[in-house]
This record gives sequence, structure tokens and C-alpha cells, in this order.
Amino acid sequence: MHKKESTLETMASRCSTMLLALLLFSLVMTPAYSQWNGCTILGEGCENDAECVIICQEDGQVLKSYRCISDPTGRDRGTVCCCTYK
Repeated sequence: MHKKESTLETMASRCSTMLLALLLFSLVMTPAYSQWNGCTILGEGCENDAECVIICQEDGQVLKSYRCISDPTGRDRGTVCCCTYK
């Protein structure tokens, strides 16, 4: 009986480890962009709006507007480009 309990504990430990790894993997694999207030957030560390023209055009859509803003998503990326597409 004792051997069975240790096997269950080992399986539970392995399952917990796998779930933790899956969670961490999903956090790392989130996209580099997100939607916020009607714009697509791209890049990080822009210094002015002009830099955002290049970053926003890389998305391949018709660009409507762009701005360099403080990251509104809660991530610690400093400034990011707010890109709006037609």
C-alpha cells in the first residue's frame, strides 16, 4: 500500500510540473502585439511617432494612424506604437 501512495504522489508532482510548464509556455508565446482602445500595439521602446511608421507598416495592412505612447497593456515595455488600420 505504501508503494502505491508514493506512486500517486509522484504522478501528482509530475502533473503539477507539466501544468506549470504549460502555463509558462503560454505566457511566453503570447503575441508581440495586442489590441487596445481601437489600435494594435506593436514594438517597444519607440522614441517618437516617426519610428512607429516603420513598425506599423510591417504588419502589412493599410495604415490609418500611428503614435508612440506609454504601454497601456500593463506589460513593462516602456513606450509602444499604437497603430490604427483602415
